[in-house]
Amino acid sequence: MATLLSISSWVARGHVGNAAIRFPLMRRGIDVVALPTVILAHHPGHARDVARAEMPDILAMGQDILGSPSPHPVDGVLAGYVALAPQAVAIAGLVAEARAYREGVPMLLDPIVGDNGQLYVDPLVVDEIRANLVPMADIATPNVTELVALTAPKRIRKAPSLDEAEIVKLARKLPVPTVVVTSAPASGEGRSANIVVTEDIAVRIETPTVELHVHGTGDLLAGLVLGEIVGGQDIVPAVAMASAIVHDVLAVTARAGRDELAVVAAQKLIASPKTTAEVAML
Repeated sequence: MATLLSISSWVARGHVGNAAIRFPLMRRGIDVVALPTVILAHHPGHARDVARAEMPDILAMGQDILGSPSPHPVDGVLAGYVALAPQAVAIAGLVAEARAYREGVPMLLDPIVGDNGQLYVDPLVVDEIRANLVPMADIATPNVTELVALTAPKRIRKAPSLDEAEIVKLARKLPVPTVVVTSAPASGEGRSANIVVTEDIAVRIETPTVELHVHGTGDLLAGLVLGEIVGGQDIVPAVAMASAIVHDVLAVTARAGRDELAVVAAQKLIASPKTTAEVAML
């Protein structure tokens, strides 16, 4: 059984950050060690003055997770929400340590910094992610705004208007072997798309849109993609499977009228999704 180290936020109520990653991956047979970068009562989208507990020393905790009282290697590392700029250096150190225990451990970077042409973190966090985590990543899963923040920050307000060709061009500027651009332009109305970009290919992966706004879909997608990769899948089928599962979880959430991802109610579909994502070369 594969084990992932997921470094991201934790919410006591709801399913974002590690709380959107851990149960779904376990339901798919992957163990998850969840290291929180911050602990929140709930997602700040519900109320900005949410109660929170900071986690300033994640390096020491992560080192204990990996090495105490004996080595506990992991098969992949997911770097998600960075709550404090210095955490980027700590996360980079933990990725290096994981690779010391097990050579070639893949790292997926989900740079959770903004959306809709705006940042919602301190710009210093973006700078530290760019300097310390981007160079270590094998896969990155930014949305369009986050991609622009990392590659062309002066254009960030124009991110929502970028077309497919511009997005692919920017993805190839990011020094990461594989970039999965989430919430990308789709082929038509009623479609939701992610674009997989490498040096050699650009592939659009689409599912029907579920008309619902909840938080945590990017976290869920990132975790599922890395889970598929450590399970031996190539990137395109990994993103196709992850996209299908996210769609099915959203469909269950919409039917239930929930304001949080209904991952428990959707657990059978997480294990075996009904939807098949459509794949098209660009």
